[in-house]
Amino acid sequence: MQTPELITRLRKHLQSTVVGTDSPAYAAARRVWNAAIDRRPAAIVRCEQAEDVALAVRIAADQGLRVTVRGGGHNVAGRSVADAALLLDLSPMRAVAVNVPAQTAMVQGGALWHDVDIAAAAHGLATTGGLVSSTGVGGLTLGGGSGWLMRRHGLAIDNLTAAGVVLSDGRFVRASESEYEDLFWALRGGAGGLGVVTSLEFRLHPLRLVWAGLIVHPAEEAGGALRAFRDFAAQSPDDFCGLAVLAHAPPLPFLDPSWYGRAVVIFAICWCGEAAAAERALAPLRGFGKPLADHVGPMPYVVWQHMQDAAAPAGRHHYWKTASFGVLSDAALDALAAAGNDLPTRATEIHVQHLGGAVARVAATETAFASRDAAFFVNLIGCTPWGEEFPMLRERVRALHRQVAADGLSSALPNFTAEDDGDIAAVMDGAQGSRLTSIRRRYDRTGLFSAAGIDG
Repeated sequence: MQTPELITRLRKHLQSTVVGTDSPAYAAARRVWNAAIDRRPAAIVRCEQAEDVALAVRIAADQGLRVTVRGGGHNVAGRSVADAALLLDLSPMRAVAVNVPAQTAMVQGGALWHDVDIAAAAHGLATTGGLVSSTGVGGLTLGGGSGWLMRRHGLAIDNLTAAGVVLSDGRFVRASESEYEDLFWALRGGAGGLGVVTSLEFRLHPLRLVWAGLIVHPAEEAGGALRAFRDFAAQSPDDFCGLAVLAHAPPLPFLDPSWYGRAVVIFAICWCGEAAAAERALAPLRGFGKPLADHVGPMPYVVWQHMQDAAAPAGRHHYWKTASFGVLSDAALDALAAAGNDLPTRATEIHVQHLGGAVARVAATETAFASRDAAFFVNLIGCTPWGEEFPMLRERVRALHRQVAADGLSSALPNFTAEDDGDIAAVMDGAQGSRLTSIRRRYDRTGLFSAAGIDG
């Protein structure tokens, strides 16, 4: 709980807004995207500049408080907020500066992928970002950062060239391949716990149009559809990225309304290569079965980046589990297909997505990201608008995870782990996990950031 001394010191030394537990703004300010997260920080600082971040970190250290950091607040585990900790809300810091000749972007730590996508698209440029544009840049990147461009251009961390970080002693450093190299290694996929990332520098790539869209099949075809997706994805060019979604059909304008709310399988696909090759390359997947709808065609990449937003509104109760696979067996796909016909809630979804391509061509030792060898990952997206359904939802998702993850890899994708999955270092191989733990101790000797990393 906050103390009068804490609030007094923060308000005396900081120009940014300080929200105490007795403030009318506190109830809303402590909330994150996942409504299942209900925690009460000691105070919240809405940081407007890096200098205030450094001062707030020093004050927290003096007070013996842990520190958490919120960017977009989108992480399902709610890592940006912890009981009795100081929450540094970076959301006022959302500026993006694009250097067109250099094809780079300087991004403040509180920016959302929406901010980056819009700024880069104005110059015909893009980089790998999240599938939902309201996700925070910092949190997604520190967890690895999968997205539609990852098979061609790598993960978000593979396009990160530098980061500005406030350390636990309040010092500001720039981490890159040539400065604080060990810190830079750990930032890329280590899921935080190292400092407050106040800026990120990304490499951009020329891109205006993609061939993208949705193909919808009835859930009765789920087994065959998942096999078709797996087999196509396994041999697809790097310009293709997609996922198969088991869900209840949303009210898509191009889908017969009689299917709204019924169980379906949706291929969400994106081709970022030459437009002339798109139709030929995508034909095998589009030719599977007799789809209820096939709504695929050319569109601006920035438009596609925003098309998933409506499916991920804030304020619902979420519980997720994830599993990575070197090979997706028929048995695992059969289990997923059966689950797709018996989802615990109307809002729950199962996502099957592939990796490979540029993601796999980066050596496992180059970054802290531990899933370079995964060919596929499965996200069990448990979701309900009703809090009273949450305990049932959580148990159903856990049970399905135990069933499908039995032949999966031991590594995990930090961006999709739940709050009960523990520290990402614990599921890394021995050498990589030990290296990450050692670097965290070097830069945060007192465990100031042990509560959580930055939350996308």
